[in-house]
Amino acid sequence: MNKKIDKEKFLVDEIKKDKRNFERIYELYYNKLKNYLRKRLREKSLCEDMASAVFEKAYKSIDDFKWQGVSLSAWIFRIARNLLTDHYRKIGRIGETVSLTEIENFFEDDEKSAYSEYIRDEEESALYDAIREFNEEDQYLIYYKFFEDITNIEIGKLVGITESNVGTKLYRIRKKLKKILSKKGIFK
Repeated sequence: MNKKIDKEKFLVDEIKKDKRNFERIYELYYNKLKNYLRKRLREKSLCEDMASAVFEKAYKSIDDFKWQGVSLSAWIFRIARNLLTDHYRKIGRIGETVSLTEIENFFEDDEKSAYSEYIRDEEESALYDAIREFNEEDQYLIYYKFFEDITNIEIGKLVGITESNVGTKLYRIRKKLKKILSKKGIFK
């Protein structure tokens, strides 16, 4: 068992004894969760509402949490993924929304950093557009591996495939992603 899992087990045990300790989970994962949601929703207020809903659901179901070889963070992000899926079903489409506030905030940035911020945003946007070209399962493999830094073993357990199958799929995904980004001018 790795140290991260040991720490998480201890934390879950502490929370099950006293729910006030749940605040520590919030502190550990809020920013990562918010970034994860922001990349899928883009509307700040909706991201914050969704993050609150994820933590509320985790809080209510922490007593039912059982160790099945995956990390606590993977469990939290699985809740987020399920809530996102529900959200997209409700609105009847998979897509993004951009709020007027988000557009206004872009133009209110400091002018010195606006251009470099614009370039970075364009590259990041191209990356996320490229990731959206993959099927949902592959998108989650990308997220787990490169955004959550989860091992292939843990990913395999999360998605129900072998570690070697995870490695093979990620290799193919990287090749395809590089090809897509080359076409968009990100990789030369």
